[in-house]
Amino acid sequence: MDTRKTDLLIQYALAVAGEADDYRDRELGPIHLLKYVYLGDLASAQAGSGPLTGASWRFYKFGPWAPEVLDRIEPAVKAIGAQERRFQSKYREEDAVRWQTKQRSLVDQLEPDLPWQVARTVKSAVRKHGSDTAALLDEVYKTSPMLRAAPGEFLRLEAETCQSQDEETGSNLASLPVLSKMRVKKLQGLVKQRLEQKRRERALAAPCPEPRYDDVFARGQEWLDELAGEPVKSERGRVHFSDAVWKSPGRRDPEIP
Repeated sequence: MDTRKTDLLIQYALAVAGEADDYRDRELGPIHLLKYVYLGDLASAQAGSGPLTGASWRFYKFGPWAPEVLDRIEPAVKAIGAQERRFQSKYREEDAVRWQTKQRSLVDQLEPDLPWQVARTVKSAVRKHGSDTAALLDEVYKTSPMLRAAPGEFLRLEAETCQSQDEETGSNLASLPVLSKMRVKKLQGLVKQRLEQKRRERALAAPCPEPRYDDVFARGQEWLDELAGEPVKSERGRVHFSDAVWKSPGRRDPEIP
């Protein structure tokens, strides 16, 4: 692992967080910084340069996990004079920790040393999620390396998925016909007509005759409930899934329910 680049990525994520409007998003903990480094490594790999830090990511705790990156967080943030805050954790015996930096020019200082794809991805993710742990974990869990792996496996950060998508998009764009301005206007008019038609179809009509909520309705409802049989009793138990579920197409294909 490249310690210098790892520290740089950690420091950059914390510096971006320091610019947040909401003071609660200016503080980041180890789990946040670890995931932002992972997203930076993934962006670097998908750009064709391999993971920036060279860390070995694994599907372990809370998604992508790299102990060597975790070990670099505290020395990296202390190197830029970040403020530390410790408080009692609800989930662990030891205290939780958060760091914050108030150096407003730090982003401009660090950004030139990062590949632009990495800087763009990390900055966007930090501004989007900040210290929202649940939202950040949801994003990293849905990345392609995580969807291809099972717990305990090493993650394959590579450019294949991204490149194939780019090539497919490029081929599709190349095959699109060139339309004249007149043709574009006609198509726009047709789209507006279809949208207006759908809007009219969705308009609710008053029922005729109006529904009656009287004794007849109540008896009919009771009769239907009797046809359904005895109500299902609630039970408690434990559901076991096969380990094969981690490799199932349902984790990777959004079209599969």
